[in-house]
Amino acid sequence: MFEIGNTLREARVRRKLTLQRVEEDTKIRVKYVQAMENEDFDVMPGATYVKGFLRTYAGYLELDPDVIVDEYRSRGLRDRAQQEPFGGSSIIGAPRSHRGRNTVLFVAVVCLLVLGVIYVLSLGDGGEGGTPATQPGALGIASPSASAEPSPRPSHTAPAVVPGELRITTVSDAWAEVRRNGPTGDLLFSGTIAKGKTRVYVSDVLWLRLGSPPNVRLRVEGRRIKTITEPGPVDYLIENGKLEKQG
Repeated sequence: MFEIGNTLREARVRRKLTLQRVEEDTKIRVKYVQAMENEDFDVMPGATYVKGFLRTYAGYLELDPDVIVDEYRSRGLRDRAQQEPFGGSSIIGAPRSHRGRNTVLFVAVVCLLVLGVIYVLSLGDGGEGGTPATQPGALGIASPSASAEPSPRPSHTAPAVVPGELRITTVSDAWAEVRRNGPTGDLLFSGTIAKGKTRVYVSDVLWLRLGSPPNVRLRVEGRRIKTITEPGPVDYLIENGKLEKQG
């Protein structure tokens, strides 16, 4: 286990990037960038968005997004494992909002037990024909009907779509070069991406050169691009959520 926030902050400081520069490049608001670096994930829209922002920010800082997101997921699993069995519905450990209802149920059960004892005793002292002298209904107490509450269904939220996001995943070692704003723009990466690794870049305009296109899988703003079968090198321009071949 490692600290996600410190890892992200140290990588940003090491690259001498300001929070405002990160917001401009990744389109992630400063308050969410700070939330990730402080591990204050509760201020973010939801778990799906947290994972999307973490993946984008880690890729932008040239960290391994899978490692960062897996650590975040593992923390969620540990939190669920620490919850009480049966959703914390025990009388002692139940949340305050449920204690009143649990108390009512407890009193109802005690009443039923008392009525049961009275009924059993009345079998020996009852009237003619062994009919019990006291019936639960005679006391004006109705047996509570148990209503099972439906279990909440997990909500399925669509993955976050980050404007201008390019995701490169390799199925085999592949060389790539990524620049911002065109073939002569700022160099973001140049080198070999190892098999099974993913790199993420975010910008309004990205220029991409692939040495072995069949060895990579591309996603633009979350949309999977059809596998490129032609040999490299091949150049592409990514703008407005579209990937266009150059040359």
